[in-house]
Amino acid sequence: MRYSKCVVCYEAVGWIGFATNLILSMLKLFIGVFSGSHALVADGLYSAKDVVTSVIIIVGLKVSRKPLDQEHPFGHGKVEFLLALVIGLVLLVVTGLLFYFSAGNFLEGKHNAPHLIALWTALLSVGINWFLHRYTRCVSTEINSPVVELLSKHHLADGYSSMAVAMGIVGSHYLGIPWLDTVVAMFESIHLIYLSGEIFWNAFRGLMDTAAPRNVVERIRMEALRVQGVREVGEVRTRQVGQELWITLIIGVDPELTLMRAKSLAMKVEEALLASIPHVGDVGVQFRSHQDGEATYEQLRQEVSQDIGLSHP
Repeated sequence: MRYSKCVVCYEAVGWIGFATNLILSMLKLFIGVFSGSHALVADGLYSAKDVVTSVIIIVGLKVSRKPLDQEHPFGHGKVEFLLALVIGLVLLVVTGLLFYFSAGNFLEGKHNAPHLIALWTALLSVGINWFLHRYTRCVSTEINSPVVELLSKHHLADGYSSMAVAMGIVGSHYLGIPWLDTVVAMFESIHLIYLSGEIFWNAFRGLMDTAAPRNVVERIRMEALRVQGVREVGEVRTRQVGQELWITLIIGVDPELTLMRAKSLAMKVEEALLASIPHVGDVGVQFRSHQDGEATYEQLRQEVSQDIGLSHP
């Protein structure tokens, strides 16, 4: 974290999201029913799922911050992916019901332009969600939390959703298209289904120890090679553990180096990666002798696999 105030935001982001989404959800559901706006009711459900997200964030951040222990040598970071997976499943169910409700109203053909109070409620929601999106995006960037990043995306999606509601109400009133409000509700549900699928898939990849993006792996190689004395960077393994990135790599060193000097070089590589790669939780550097034109990458890999018990893919 770059600033001390990030700690305060980190601890409060879940509660702020919970309180704001709870108020917005209740307001939009009440005004939506009162004004006859199907789209605003759908938007209220959009905010209701964020209430659940915020509750899970409060629990998730508390658990993921627990230190390593004997039963959890890799920490508790995966709890955030697990909770995100639950959110994705809940969203799929809620959005399915939302689409069914909206399509049913459209097919019945009973369309009335909603009261204009729904328009002002939707515009209020746009402003609040835009502010919350910027706030939570800053927090997620600083602490590298997948669940807070998820909340940030939700706030942005809620802002677009409320904007669509406002446009639908304007069209219903001033363009003589009373069914536009219901159509907006249907499109909102379709977008939620897409978002739910994306959340589910990203959480699944996190639980399966998905490696870091290719550009991050290449940057790890480059930073290791910049350390004087490193002749080669062999296999690089990465895994995302909640908020942190864990790295394991093999370097080739001069065969004339003593064991102590080679170990010192490996420690310099670890320090360089910790200083240059953001959100690194753990780095493990193995070293082997390297001779230009003789030692191959596969030979190096086989030697280390025998020593540390790694299985070949």
